[in-house]
Amino acid sequence: MKLQQLIVCGVLSLSTWVAQAAGIAWDQLNAQQQQVLAPMKARWDSLAPERQERLSQGASRWAAMSPQERERAKVRLNQFKQMTPAEKEVVKKRLNVLRQLSPQQRQALREKWQRMTPEQRARALDRWRSLPAAQREQLIQRRLDRRALRQ
Repeated sequence: MKLQQLIVCGVLSLSTWVAQAAGIAWDQLNAQQQQVLAPMKARWDSLAPERQERLSQGASRWAAMSPQERERAKVRLNQFKQMTPAEKEVVKKRLNVLRQLSPQQRQALREKWQRMTPEQRARALDRWRSLPAAQREQLIQRRLDRRALRQ
């Protein structure tokens, strides 16, 4: 019986992998995803399967957001678009650092931020923004190195 279960799991995993490798057909997207991704419909089939997967997941998240969350996301996207390439790279590295944290570590960081008063948050952001880009990069790299040593 266990061998049969193993074979079934293997076949299901393989079929999932094949489906992802082939991409997502436009018709496979639900109505909300199609609505969010409508500007991309004409070129959807030419996108890489991984990109289609990320976009479909992003469209699902967008559809689940409240109007306030969507507005906040739009503001952040516009801020990101205004950044220099170097600033964008720093942001991407920080996001990668956050993604590498365990859910417990992310939650602890979120709680620490939420416990701060608005003034403390503003001071922390001001301190960070006032650092030269090279120094911010060094701090990020040191944190990455320390995390790597702990693991």
